Amino acid sequence: MNVPSARRPGRRLSMLGAVMVLFVSGCAATAPTVDSAPAAPALQWRPCPGQDEVECTEVFVPLDPAAPELGQISLALARRPATDPAARIGSLLIEPGGPGLSGVEEVFAGNALSTPEVAARYDIVGFDPRGVGRSDPLWCFTEEQMNQYLDQLAEIGWSVDPFATPVTAFAKTATSFGQGCAADNPELLRRIGTRYAAADLDLIRAALGEERLNYLGWSYGTKLGAIYADMFPHRVGRMVLDSAIDPALNLVEFNKGQSAALEAALRRFFDYCAAADGCPLPQGRDAATAALKNFLVSLPVQRAAPDTLTQADAMMALSTAMYNPGEYFGKLASALTAGMNGDGHPLQEIGGNYGEQSPDEPSNFLNALYAINCFDSPPTPDAVGTAQLAVAWNQDSPIFGAPNAWGGLRCNVFPDHSQIGPRRVSAPSAPPILVIGALRDAATPIEWSRSLASQLTSAVLIEVDTDVHAVYPPVSSCVAALVDRYLLTGEAPAHDTECGG
Repeated sequence: MNVPSARRPGRRLSMLGAVMVLFVSGCAATAPTVDSAPAAPALQWRPCPGQDEVECTEVFVPLDPAAPELGQISLALARRPATDPAARIGSLLIEPGGPGLSGVEEVFAGNALSTPEVAARYDIVGFDPRGVGRSDPLWCFTEEQMNQYLDQLAEIGWSVDPFATPVTAFAKTATSFGQGCAADNPELLRRIGTRYAAADLDLIRAALGEERLNYLGWSYGTKLGAIYADMFPHRVGRMVLDSAIDPALNLVEFNKGQSAALEAALRRFFDYCAAADGCPLPQGRDAATAALKNFLVSLPVQRAAPDTLTQADAMMALSTAMYNPGEYFGKLASALTAGMNGDGHPLQEIGGNYGEQSPDEPSNFLNALYAINCFDSPPTPDAVGTAQLAVAWNQDSPIFGAPNAWGGLRCNVFPDHSQIGPRRVSAPSAPPILVIGALRDAATPIEWSRSLASQLTSAVLIEVDTDVHAVYPPVSSCVAALVDRYLLTGEAPAHDTECGG
């Protein structure tokens, strides 16, 4: 079922039960040069249409630093200026995750990007990475084609026969996704990966007039930040990586780990539901799992009417609820009761408009997410190999495992992949970098934060006793205090530490 990861506390959660994977390898087909960034002209900030207290601009970067003859692309930026200009420290660049989520939209929304103390002293700056949102977006599928892809993926979710007719049909659709990317913008497709985005990040830093990059990234934003630090350790300022991803994982390792984390969260939901009044599932984790799967496979794959509850809708709701159990477990129990009684609307409400930060505007979120993940990753197994993964993962993760395995099939036939592949990072000589991990995170397991912190030479790990994905700032006052002290003074904790939720 492919679950992308992103920062969505309380508003738009980072997951899609309809199968997406946030692939974790990072790097570009050819490594962008890491020479000193050229002098950047002063940015021309202007009021953003329809936005109070937010300014917009764009910065132009080379499509390929090694091939300037290919021209430039435009990256969109938005900022909320420091509320205490006299005490301003500089710019804090934020990346909300995905990949494919818009940092510009995140700044527009302005929700829980930092504490008021940090907002007083930093310009909070968001950007749309290359191929995303307002930054030369890459379109691979139309909305209709994307819906067809998701419907087919839901249909084969727990399939184990690689030669079944629905699997064959899905494989053709998965192939057409990459073909669509190449048809839309072949030159951008060859340079869509995270390592190219990290090179862009350094040009944004220079355009902002900052000697060092102050950066706050959630989820996929930690992957981008870690790769930036590894490429440009001497330009790292104050960097916070919240709900981290291990950039050394290959795609299969990533998907398997995330499936297991989601399944563990779902088992905790079964325990919660069993102790609540009116739980629609039987007592016991195994019995509840079987009943839930029977309900899911009973749902239609295609939407006959707007209020039709599909398998994809229900899986999306399940995934969403795992990202913030305190907010969603009660709602999920009630919604499942309604869904099993023929009213799917509550489950559709929980799933919401996945990743659509501006639901009234066309978004290339899924297009960018799939393309960036596939490019960053080495090719995934073919249908036979994927069916083997589905069988194996179904043993330990009977709800999320097999669908997550099949979601990776599109990257087996993607036209371009990084030549570097997943690898460890170290960022030698970088100043202290804060890595934050939640102990029971369903999207980015705590093991990934621990691994990233062990790789980065100067990392300090903060482990948080919570089950919420994306911790800073609202989830833990302990984390907020440590991060604020670091961002405002440069003082990092002296050693790895633990915080309550």
